[in-house]
Amino acid sequence: MKLKNILFITLIIGSLSACKTTEIYSDFDPNAKFDSYSNFMVLQHMKSMPVNDNTKGWLHSAINKQMTRRGYNENKSPDLLVKVMIKTQTKETTSLQRNDNFYYGSTYYPYGWGLNTGVNKVSYDTHTEGTIIIDIIDREKKELIWQGRASGAAKNGKKLTEESVDRIINKIFNTYPLAPSK
Repeated sequence: MKLKNILFITLIIGSLSACKTTEIYSDFDPNAKFDSYSNFMVLQHMKSMPVNDNTKGWLHSAINKQMTRRGYNENKSPDLLVKVMIKTQTKETTSLQRNDNFYYGSTYYPYGWGLNTGVNKVSYDTHTEGTIIIDIIDREKKELIWQGRASGAAKNGKKLTEESVDRIINKIFNTYPLAPSK
């Protein structure tokens, strides 16, 4: 009975550790007065990765929502410029399938128990991971005042939906120095 419990717990821990979540990073200029700005504009260029029009719209909408929650207004002559990029990186993973079998006797050890610890199969897998990067720039000073990144946000085979984009942008803006107004 205890062996079943141990195997079950090991299986759950292994499954959870295999699921990589999106990691959020941010940095800001400590001298910037984020509450002194009043308006913003989201720039429309993303040169790093081809993104379809739906995803561009979802990104713009999610960023617009986060910025307006913090008291900024969208404007054509803004104080803040918001630049969005999605950068991709191809990663390779290697997995080994081991052949850990017990045996009794062999050519080299004709008597007694042994353990075969050879590697049976090596698998290589390549996948693409995307990082969403949001830069907020003081337009007048032409200086970056805040950057937020979500690494692992876009992956091969994982389609971005409006809800997932909104959730990721919300996580990124949780690190923004100015809290949302209530």
